[in-house]
Amino acid sequence: MADNLAKLTDKEIRLECLRLAVEFAAEMQRSDPLLKAQEYYDWVMKKNSSRKSEKTSINKVELRT
Repeated sequence: MADNLAKLTDKEIRLECLRLAVEFAAEMQRSDPLLKAQEYYDWVMKKNSSRKSEKTSINKVELRT
């Protein structure tokens, strides 16, 4: 299923983070959701960096052996 999906552009990721901030953030943050959206974006981009993923994958392999 994931093979048929195109990669999201930076703009699409930012818009999705904004949507999540508006929908699910605390009431105080919904009045100005940009800060929360930026936090979500930073988290997503950090979690999806190839360097981090490789390191995590190596650690998981080492734990199994």
